[in-house]
Amino acid sequence: VRARVLLNCAGAWAGRFAEGFGEPVPETSIHPLMMVTEPLPLFMNVSLGMQGGGIYARQVARGNCVIGGGRGVSADPDHARPGRDNLGALMANAATLLPVLRGAQVIRFWTGVEGNMPDHNPVLGPSAIVPGLFHAFGLSGAGFQIGPAVGEVLSELVVHGRSSIPIDAFRIERYAPAAHGAAARPESLREQTLESP
Repeated sequence: VRARVLLNCAGAWAGRFAEGFGEPVPETSIHPLMMVTEPLPLFMNVSLGMQGGGIYARQVARGNCVIGGGRGVSADPDHARPGRDNLGALMANAATLLPVLRGAQVIRFWTGVEGNMPDHNPVLGPSAIVPGLFHAFGLSGAGFQIGPAVGEVLSELVVHGRSSIPIDAFRIERYAPAAHGAAARPESLREQTLESP
């Protein structure tokens, strides 16, 4: 497969792709727990979250309240399930934050697998060693909030070669500067996946 530009946006698995291009990072996976209530009378029109409190919520126009917090159960980094034991604690925390949720019925719950970085900041920007490769992963549970800005940054990088939004703090080099030299890049892999622009 040959391409002038490649975007590494593979979520919890993006670290494996980065490593394949000679840019190893310490990405791990997290498994956020989510639930949604029955429709309720409208009581909020903002997304709400507690910094460090492990709970966030928003209400959709139909009245359902989408609530997140805590973690699902994982037997391995690639799979997760909600785990009933954590659901009661999540709803109790949500009702403490938003008393209107007391007695609300939960109609659905789920979890997933997300990429997480040690500093809880994404890897975002061009590869340090492969021209045409751009990384955007490790959003550490904030994907829905920062996803639109990440998309804007990626489009600017691909089209203009630079971003109008400062992103230097998110570059992949912050994790393993020694691993990001040109010698670390296997030439055969580069030729199989990308052509220089």
